[in-house]
Amino acid sequence: MVVLAALGCTSPSRSTSEATGPDQLEFEFDRINPPGHMDQTLLIANSGTSAVIPTLEITPVDRGGAVLPGVTVSTAFGTDRGKVVVPARKTTIDVLAFAGDGAANVADVRVSVQEMTTVAFPAAPQDVVVEAVDAAGQSTSKFSTFDAVALANPNSEKVSVGVVCMLWGESPDGQPQQVHEVIPVGFTSIARNGSATIRATGDAKNGCGSLKAFFSPPA
Repeated sequence: MVVLAALGCTSPSRSTSEATGPDQLEFEFDRINPPGHMDQTLLIANSGTSAVIPTLEITPVDRGGAVLPGVTVSTAFGTDRGKVVVPARKTTIDVLAFAGDGAANVADVRVSVQEMTTVAFPAAPQDVVVEAVDAAGQSTSKFSTFDAVALANPNSEKVSVGVVCMLWGESPDGQPQQVHEVIPVGFTSIARNGSATIRATGDAKNGCGSLKAFFSPPA
């Protein structure tokens, strides 16, 4: 498979010209974020004029930049599987989890764009509002049992989204908190300035540490 673009994530360089193709994407990995924010986030900034669906290869490295061959990486939203739309003029995130011998030594990641396609999607969209609701459609806590996820689209154009329920593990001192399970809730499209509801089933009904929506390829 041809690697279209590759870079480390410690200090992304920013171009002042209009980038196209893989060069329109820039990456930044944040290992530990402030309290109340998710750790191990991969930020993907799209400086181009078109929305894209990338398939990323993510390689964990240590403080010295050496590859950690015994460590595997997974993504919460699916940027490594072509499941996420990165709109133009917007920074999109994914959340990474590491496993295997040496996972505690991950300090950064290298990202390569293995494949990328353009897609019709609103530029610089606002994030969809996500809310856990009970059987009557009333707002309820995402941390306990809920029946459905209500979504509100604040944009003046139709968008498509996926929703996941994320469960977090405990973090040792000095280590990031890591997602230990990602439970898919579903995918849907939402009309401009409209709303939609996805019924929660199985383990997704039992409460989440984080309940997140991400822009996904249109069906």
